[in-house]
Amino acid sequence: MTVAIAVVIPTRNRDSLAIAAARSLVGQGVEIFVSDNSDAAGAVRAFCEAEDRIHYLRPPSVLAMADHWDWALRQAMAQSQATHFSVHYDRNVSKPGRWAELAAAAARRPDDLITFTHDNILFHPPPRRLWQVPWTGKLYAISSRRIAGLVASGQVHATAALLPLLSNCLVPREVLDRFAARFGSICRGAGPDSVFLARYLASNDRYLHFDCAIDILTASERSTGLGYLRRAGGDYADYRKTIGDGPWLPSAPVPGIDLGYNLLFHDYETVRRETGGRLPPVDRSAVLDALASDLRWVADPEERAELVRILRGQGWTGEEPEPFGTRSARWILYERMVLLCARWFGVVPGTVTGFAFRDDATALAHASKFPRPRQDEADHLALACPEELA
Repeated sequence: MTVAIAVVIPTRNRDSLAIAAARSLVGQGVEIFVSDNSDAAGAVRAFCEAEDRIHYLRPPSVLAMADHWDWALRQAMAQSQATHFSVHYDRNVSKPGRWAELAAAAARRPDDLITFTHDNILFHPPPRRLWQVPWTGKLYAISSRRIAGLVASGQVHATAALLPLLSNCLVPREVLDRFAARFGSICRGAGPDSVFLARYLASNDRYLHFDCAIDILTASERSTGLGYLRRAGGDYADYRKTIGDGPWLPSAPVPGIDLGYNLLFHDYETVRRETGGRLPPVDRSAVLDALASDLRWVADPEERAELVRILRGQGWTGEEPEPFGTRSARWILYERMVLLCARWFGVVPGTVTGFAFRDDATALAHASKFPRPRQDEADHLALACPEELA
């Protein structure tokens, strides 16, 4: 079967990022849709209209994030003959040639959803660092039941790169049609990624994982998710504004608080109830420990103390984690020596990542010149117990 891919870039008030994301997809053999949920149409509209290879979408009014993703996907499905769809963050810059590799992998099992990974440039904890994930370039089958059990036991951090989120998936059209018919939407909920994740794990026995970073996440200062984790910054305040008033995360293990993966657990539990318990119930003690581990993101001492008080009231008895620390002088010296060697001799240690850069452009240039080498063994996937496909 020939796989035809349509990529949807939802964006809101991020013209320059959306344009960079779309440019990185031009020439990659995919159909590109940019859905502009901004307060006013601006540069991204002009860019798309000047590019005959890019479709411009704009909802009739400003939508909450999950509603917007759902609307944009439905519009792309109606306008495209593609067999597979993917959501591409406007903060992502795709690597050259990687979408063709992904399409080739998907063509081997075209009825299965296929996940992939991202490299990441993060400004927090400081300084700004480029993280390049390990990869084998191989295709694996992963049990949905296995992943659902890990999520329910609070091990989201350990499995994050493998979760079937809309933003790291290539999804067959049939899956999207089936979700829309069964649930009334593809991904409407508190978070579109987490709603889709829970629905997929509840509805499908397995999925595939293409063990390769397709793109690089940039502009973490604008990240809604990082703003949620830090309780400050990013576009999280705007995200909450577009949702409006009403009970916040009522199905979460600790309703109403922004901490760790509490939002994901809310959507997980909502879907678990919708699907008649097809997902395992969360291990409350393990999930409280997982939430508490993310206290390290909370910088404000008063906010942190209040969250500890709430967690204690819910039965958490663990040790409070240390906040993010600073780099040691030894690491700073080592890092500078390695980067100087890269500049002079054109080599860096293949497995060492996390180098600091002054801005995203410098980090992207380094990633292009010094990609992390492919490795033979998939030790980084061990927790998922994947089955390699020949």
